[in-house]
Amino acid sequence: MKKLLNALTALVLFLAMGSCNDDSTFSGFKKMENGAYMKFYTKGNSEVMPRLKDEVTFEMAQYFNDSLLFSTAGSDPMSIVLTEADFVGDVVDGLLMMHVGDSARLVVPADSIFNIMLQLDEIPEEYAGKPIYYDLKLLSVKPFEVLEAEHRTMLDSLRREEEAFLTSLHEDSNNTMTESGIIVLETNGKGKMAKMGEYVDFDFTMCSPTGDTIMNSFGIEPVEIQYGEEFVCQGFNEAIGMVPEGGMLRCVIPSSLAFDSVGYEQFIQPYTPMVVLLKMNQVMDKVTYDQRQAKLNAEKEAEKNRLMALEGKSIADYIKANGVTETPTESGLYILRQQEGQGNAAQWGDEVGVHYVLKNLKGEQLESSYDYEKPMYFKIGSGQMIPAIEEAVMTMAPGAKVNLVTPSALAFGEFDLGETLPPYSPLLIELELVEIK
Repeated sequence: MKKLLNALTALVLFLAMGSCNDDSTFSGFKKMENGAYMKFYTKGNSEVMPRLKDEVTFEMAQYFNDSLLFSTAGSDPMSIVLTEADFVGDVVDGLLMMHVGDSARLVVPADSIFNIMLQLDEIPEEYAGKPIYYDLKLLSVKPFEVLEAEHRTMLDSLRREEEAFLTSLHEDSNNTMTESGIIVLETNGKGKMAKMGEYVDFDFTMCSPTGDTIMNSFGIEPVEIQYGEEFVCQGFNEAIGMVPEGGMLRCVIPSSLAFDSVGYEQFIQPYTPMVVLLKMNQVMDKVTYDQRQAKLNAEKEAEKNRLMALEGKSIADYIKANGVTETPTESGLYILRQQEGQGNAAQWGDEVGVHYVLKNLKGEQLESSYDYEKPMYFKIGSGQMIPAIEEAVMTMAPGAKVNLVTPSALAFGEFDLGETLPPYSPLLIELELVEIK
């Protein structure tokens, strides 16, 4: 919960780009022609300034309330390609105002980060109305013309590598090639072949020519789709129809039938042929598929009922073993009061700050807000918190502490959080209401 929020906040602040208003907003900073608010420490001797689409290398330190949030010190400088900002006054705008060798401080309002970058209606109290500072030193600029030339050289090299790899496979008489260009290295099996519209259940692994695994389902979970539905790429869809039920296919899909000269984000380079191993587990018509799904759904429902029955027994055993005499609420939540608070209880729609400790029924701790040294703030009814905490906090005044015995329906339900909290597991919660805003 809060741990995830803090991680997200740190990431966004690292990439943060904020907007600026008027000169009075940031005393001592000059409003640049593109809207960035800056003050320069040193000026370099270079006349080189970056442009959009250029690659820049720079050092950066980020501060909030005089606390260092991030720094490149002790590590490699940052390198990014400058692209259009989402709004005025961001880090890109600051870098665009610098010459190579310049050192400067950029200031942005934290509000813009949360409102514009995160699109949040509410800003965390500690950041609201306050600035974020960036100390920047521009080390070098690589013009986009050079980047484009390097990219063309890289593409040409990758294309030649693929051509050499495919040529060696074509020259091997043990291999065959489909009309589209898929190279079949090995195949077996005599079961029925999938027809368009039928359902298939298969396992596969996809590797680069150097053996790096790109995708894999073996030992994880088979893939189940309707044949003809797009999956991975054109060549893979064709390969599915080449494997008989119970059989296996090992083939190479050229990049022209895969991700071509574009690649796929950082995972697959352009001109990368795919080496595929595909095992067809089952080919089903719609009737067979529907029957199978009905059986699987019935098995899942039976397992759910079994786990829920075990949950009910485990809660009853815990209540008896610990001498709990309190009556559960209508929802099934046990609220065990440890310390009374002062004032009125929180109400629906209030913003509250709480501390919590989450444990399973064995007493194994899962998470504690005390580790973060700050309460977790949320609005009651917003859905930011599990139902058990929302329900309990509306019976508490500031300073109150309770222990909760929580059925999974008011906690994490069917979600599997690992060995310490499998699906349909009850939860023990130590809850303290710190304040009502």
